[in-house]
Amino acid sequence: MSEQLPIVLTSEDFFLLQAIAEQPAEPFPGAIGVVRRKLATAIVVFPADIGAEVVTLNSRVRFSVNNGRVDERALIHGPIEETYGTLPLTTPRGLALIGASIGQTVTALRTDGWMERIYVEALPYQPEAHLALPKLRVVSQQMPVDIATPRHSVRSAERTSVFFGDDDPGPSAA
Repeated sequence: MSEQLPIVLTSEDFFLLQAIAEQPAEPFPGAIGVVRRKLATAIVVFPADIGAEVVTLNSRVRFSVNNGRVDERALIHGPIEETYGTLPLTTPRGLALIGASIGQTVTALRTDGWMERIYVEALPYQPEAHLALPKLRVVSQQMPVDIATPRHSVRSAERTSVFFGDDDPGPSAA
């Protein structure tokens, strides 16, 4: 597969990238340009509508760099959350991977100026796929209620108010 596949972002990931683009300091040289290109070309969808094959924030992604060994990392927001096995969004690889799909090859500009080709092998975990709402199911086989037929209530007959004189109902109107 190639880089020509569309980049798909959830609305949350889109706004997160916008926030990165608006920061006064770049996370790495050239980051703002990468973010702006990604924002300009991305297809934005609601989190519930994202495909299970798309890398989103907090996804666990399996990838290879320049046809090398396969690595697996969780894509996280920033270096504050960084632990072993994570990949911050604020790194060249993190920015390249967000919005990519399984089977897609994306490029990342390394800090030394060289380009890396990153192939997305698999997506063992994607938070949006695990939060998807279950399909509706029938919980009762009761007869449907006919809401078109008017019903008379005993309570409506009991509630009659009486006015005397003017049209001001007084405090009982509240």
